[in-house]
Amino acid sequence: MAEGHPYSLFALSLQRALSELGHEAQVSDQSIHVLNGVAPADHLAAELQASRYDAVLSFSSFFGGVTLSNGMSLFDALGVKFVGWQLDHPIYSPHSLAGVLQGRYAIYSNPNHLRYAQAVKLPGRGMTMLPSGEPPPAPTKDYRSREWPVFVAATWNGEPQRLWEQLEDSSGKRLLQGIVDRLLADRDASLLDAFNETSATLELGARLGDDAGFDAQMCGFLREPLTYVRNMDRINVIRSLVDAELPVTICGAGWEAFLGERRHVTYVGEVKFEDVPALYGNSRVVLNLNAANGACERAVYAALAGAAVASDFSQPLNELFGGGEAIGFFNRAEPASAADVVGRLLDLDEGEAVARKGQEKVTQSGLWRRRAQQLVDFVGAA
Repeated sequence: MAEGHPYSLFALSLQRALSELGHEAQVSDQSIHVLNGVAPADHLAAELQASRYDAVLSFSSFFGGVTLSNGMSLFDALGVKFVGWQLDHPIYSPHSLAGVLQGRYAIYSNPNHLRYAQAVKLPGRGMTMLPSGEPPPAPTKDYRSREWPVFVAATWNGEPQRLWEQLEDSSGKRLLQGIVDRLLADRDASLLDAFNETSATLELGARLGDDAGFDAQMCGFLREPLTYVRNMDRINVIRSLVDAELPVTICGAGWEAFLGERRHVTYVGEVKFEDVPALYGNSRVVLNLNAANGACERAVYAALAGAAVASDFSQPLNELFGGGEAIGFFNRAEPASAADVVGRLLDLDEGEAVARKGQEKVTQSGLWRRRAQQLVDFVGAA
């Protein structure tokens, strides 16, 4: 909580929204119990036994796999509904895939993540819902007086390496390569489809969901190709903007060393998540990355700050913004399309119109109060 992690800020926003709706909501900071990088579950168990909450919500499903000595889920045993909100693909949090938890309520930011969980026969109920945002504390800056034409906030994760290419030829190597190729070419970047289709093409006879032990082994195996592709995505998309000589401001340490000094590029260092919305408010166009893989909070906060959002396509974002008049979508499988979309939004009239409509859409249906009501309806449904 003290470090201002996005999950912590989301939890506080959700707590306030639930309280406004008349529900009693508490934030339990388990980070105070961390020892040697681990948060033991006994503190949470004692709290649940003493307070008897109706439900516990945990981003990334932390503690979702906690069991008693008899192997039963802690939450099932106490009759407490467990809501795991995945803001990334579940393979990055294996505890979110714990089969022992039968009374699970799972929220995913992308339909492909939900499909993956269903394919591996994860018990419990699931739904898709984007995270939300809060309006800026002050009126947004006039669109045409903003200093930064295009703003990009992106963590630099290094230049990804194709380490599997150093391996001897094998079915595993061909499987990895096939998954990567399919993900790079797939606008929606479905890991489930990429694995199953590659396996079928190679006649490996493997399919996710056929065997629980195999699914668990594949969880770690699949992180490498998906991480490689999403890192390549952000590099290729940002480089397409830079090579097109668009006036770009890039936030995130490491990009200047990678891209070099460019006349039309401004670099700013690392910025805390809580400070980024203010930078959106000084930008006319904001680039949202990895929408096909992640939770898209950049798109939501940027729109609320009055910026026109350019993003790779995702179904949840399309539903939230109501189509292309309120957001500019590009095809992540064709990085040059990002420069085309951003270039179009740099037209002041078009960019301002998209920004205005995007802000209206997110204010209408993308605030935390709306998400809180959706959460209550989801957990309270019979």
